[in-house]
Amino acid sequence: MANVIRESDDNLPVVDYTDILQKIITYLRQQNLFKISGDRQRLLIKLDTIAANLSRQSIQNPLNSTRGVRSATVNFNQNFANSFPQLIQQIRDILRESLCTTLNTDNIAEFIGANLITNLEQFQGNSQQLGLIYNFNRQFTNLQKQKLSIDKNRFGGESLLKFHKVTISVQHINSFQSELQAGVENYIDNEVTCSSETEREELHEILEEEVENNESEFHKLQRIVDQETLGKLKKEAKITYLTYIIDNIGSVDATALIYLQTLRRRLRLIEYYITHQDKAYADYDVYYAGATVNYRDVFARAEAVDSLPIVPIIAGILGENTDRERGETQFIFGLKFKFNNPVQNQGGKSVFDYNLDILNPDSEEHQRELRDRYNREKFARKVLQRVFLYYFVFACDNPQQEGYHPSNDLNYDPIHNFERKILPTLRGDNQEEKEALLRRIIQELENYNVRGKIAILRKALQNFIHRDRILPTGNYSRQIVVRKSVLKENINSNLDGNFFEDVVVSNPKQCLKYILIQNAGVETDALCQLPVNIEIEDIRYYLNQESQQFSWQYNIKEIPTLPILWVPRTKNNPCWNLYERHFQQHKHIIFSYNNTHLISDNITSEEAFIYHFSWSLLAYICISILLEKAPKNLFLPMVRLHEGTHKKPFPVEKFLANLSKIISYLLSEKYLSSSQGFRINNIKSYKISNGLNSLYSRLPKHFSFENIEPPQLDKLAIIVVASRETDAWYDSRRRRDRCSNMTGEVVSISSLDNGTIRIETVKTFSDNYHVRRLYRNPPILIDTISNLYRQGYRHFLYIAKAPYTSSLHITQTDVDEGLYFMSPSLIKELKGERDDIKIYPVFFDKYYVHKLKNFKSKSLYLQDTRQLMKVARDTKQQAIVFFNLFNGIEVGPKTDRFYNGVISYSTLLKIHSDVIDDNDIMRGLIDDNSLKNDILKYLTLFHFSRFEKTSQISLKLDPYENIIGDESFGALSVFPQMTETVEFNSLAFLTEVSKALMLD
Repeated sequence: MANVIRESDDNLPVVDYTDILQKIITYLRQQNLFKISGDRQRLLIKLDTIAANLSRQSIQNPLNSTRGVRSATVNFNQNFANSFPQLIQQIRDILRESLCTTLNTDNIAEFIGANLITNLEQFQGNSQQLGLIYNFNRQFTNLQKQKLSIDKNRFGGESLLKFHKVTISVQHINSFQSELQAGVENYIDNEVTCSSETEREELHEILEEEVENNESEFHKLQRIVDQETLGKLKKEAKITYLTYIIDNIGSVDATALIYLQTLRRRLRLIEYYITHQDKAYADYDVYYAGATVNYRDVFARAEAVDSLPIVPIIAGILGENTDRERGETQFIFGLKFKFNNPVQNQGGKSVFDYNLDILNPDSEEHQRELRDRYNREKFARKVLQRVFLYYFVFACDNPQQEGYHPSNDLNYDPIHNFERKILPTLRGDNQEEKEALLRRIIQELENYNVRGKIAILRKALQNFIHRDRILPTGNYSRQIVVRKSVLKENINSNLDGNFFEDVVVSNPKQCLKYILIQNAGVETDALCQLPVNIEIEDIRYYLNQESQQFSWQYNIKEIPTLPILWVPRTKNNPCWNLYERHFQQHKHIIFSYNNTHLISDNITSEEAFIYHFSWSLLAYICISILLEKAPKNLFLPMVRLHEGTHKKPFPVEKFLANLSKIISYLLSEKYLSSSQGFRINNIKSYKISNGLNSLYSRLPKHFSFENIEPPQLDKLAIIVVASRETDAWYDSRRRRDRCSNMTGEVVSISSLDNGTIRIETVKTFSDNYHVRRLYRNPPILIDTISNLYRQGYRHFLYIAKAPYTSSLHITQTDVDEGLYFMSPSLIKELKGERDDIKIYPVFFDKYYVHKLKNFKSKSLYLQDTRQLMKVARDTKQQAIVFFNLFNGIEVGPKTDRFYNGVISYSTLLKIHSDVIDDNDIMRGLIDDNSLKNDILKYLTLFHFSRFEKTSQISLKLDPYENIIGDESFGALSVFPQMTETVEFNSLAFLTEVSKALMLD
């Protein structure tokens, strides 16, 4: 079977689903899942009972050994790989026979075409009620995009937008190895007691051997510094941002300044505490509700403090470049502040109040999460993290005590009090004492005016950021220090090269205490040092008079449609009542289910996995049977009705929401499909309109411009790619032993004879590969490009996640793996021998700006590459920012709308020169010419085409969220395996099912 991963391919854990598939076959022979309505226009599929019954059976774990396994899905053992296609086809054949019996015909395709498929134009209408009726004839007019510019010669008072960015420059990266070696040599010469000079010479010889051996501890320490230091640098950049503000804030309320200085000091104390040399790794272990957290591990991460209500945030990576000639690596990030705004889907609760609920053992959320066996451990870790963070940042003397002054906070010692009052209880095993401790902490946070302090800080910071004056650029010298204490105390010639502490090999995370970020200067405890510069800039954007007006409308002519509904059906269920009122008049397929499954606290991980697995497999095969001979232009809108709320979702509804999106994605390889849910507890007309707009957002659209010459580029294909792990170990040393599911989407943009521009989704694709092949020559992607080429496409915007490594590049890495989907080997395979093909490698990220003035346009753009270099400059001209898009839509209360998002597009030069002519990239994306204008116009229209609301029409800031990101279909497809610490990727598994169904 093509592309099924074999056991012999790699050293990965193997899986065998024979037992569960055979039990599914047995159940299917006993029960018919299908039922047709009396008018033969609605097909009901009832597979929920089988899934529930199977979940209560004793079924063998597909994974023989779970030790050290992080994910296990498609690495089939050899015997199962051979039998898998036959088992899947057997399930399909049983289901097909049952369906034919239900329909009383052997011609399923003919029945579907005559009884269940509807022309989409029949859903045309102006209804504001729940249902499938939508105004496809509406023309969206008076749309506009307006140009921005960056000009350092203009006054700040004229600027429209403000952006703060930080550039972290790590220097002397080429000499790090020699400096580390020199540091160890100096230590041997000056601090090691040797019995003779001969022994000292032997130590030097051993060190030379270590340096020559790429697998030695010497090189492992280099890799740890290389791979683990950026998180520390980003934390330092956040604190430095506070320093930058303090340096420039000028006239401000004295109390606000104290609170700002206190916040900076407390964040520094966190770093001081977790890197204390005298503390053992285990000293940072704490426990709650069965979960263990190591504070040194948790707070080594850059984002560890982001759950504070008011804190600087690194938001968006705009560039990463390495200049080997200068020996420098640069990282460019956006900066913003978190301002204690309401948390989404939490009923308007502020970040501070939401986190108090997490800490509060008496809160509904705290108790509910601890009852949830899947989220319990994750939630308990969240509690432990917030206890430490909120105590360290907000603990203080009692403000009600006589003589208290806000300046007291500048001298308060949270470390001493944390170790005396908090840590002993957290390290103990008495759950009741821990809960009592949490209540006391919450009481203190409530009584000690923390909300008032946050409000004062928020007001002062927002006023400062809103000022017109352009701030001077700030440069701050820092250094990365590797402490001498990473060396063993008793070094002698009998060590056989083991100069370093054992954790260098056994647990790299424990080495973080030996790596510090400090102010520049002489550090007596340093084994070696790397200089760092942190630069913070105030960038301004100005409105340009150049703008373009356009309109768009749907093109739904002759599109056959087959709706698929997912509705809970229990006694007196309100979802089913709404379905009968608003959907039953349409032809459709419906999956009904009991949404109370999986609510019980006693559900085991085995039961949950079998239920999820059975639903996923059977739902996909059922739909596949129904579509075996369906028309290629078929549209499959999937509609879900949910009884649960965002805050309290039913577990089964949440799972089936994800499953419907995954199946919709897989079906889009041949057809057009989308999935949208409606929560019935608070159904309003605008929510219905927005939901339907989202449901139909993938349909073809036609755009028309006013008074503009038609584009010269007749066709452009946008290809978006991503991947998600399917099979891997926890051990980072085995990171090359992993498999992933590759996902992608193709969008076509073409200029029509009448001057309009058509945008439509062509297809999606999915396949599973070992990492060695994933970034070099994945056939599914190569075939997709070839097929598009045969259809006349010559220009391809090839979009993937930014190939940033979070590495300092002090060690050399494989260029293909380092650039991921942008690797030269892969681009070469995509281009092939076709000289006329133009592939433009593109990646993107999002950063945030503050709006200084109101303006009418909802959509802004900046495409002057010379100006964009001020946003992210690359001295080697390898990563070039060529396009920024800004969405000016305002949502929610004005007090909560402080930042707006900007999507920034970049491309690569001088990386693929042996494969792609850099001049092609320059003409298509960088130089000012008609081809670039056409490509960027098409790209902007693509953003507009994915907008999912019916009012304030603008561009969708992230049109790639279904493929790339935490809410992508790949991410939503992951759920716990029978062993809940192991992940299962249902999209990857169903991809193998799809291939098995196509074999005969």
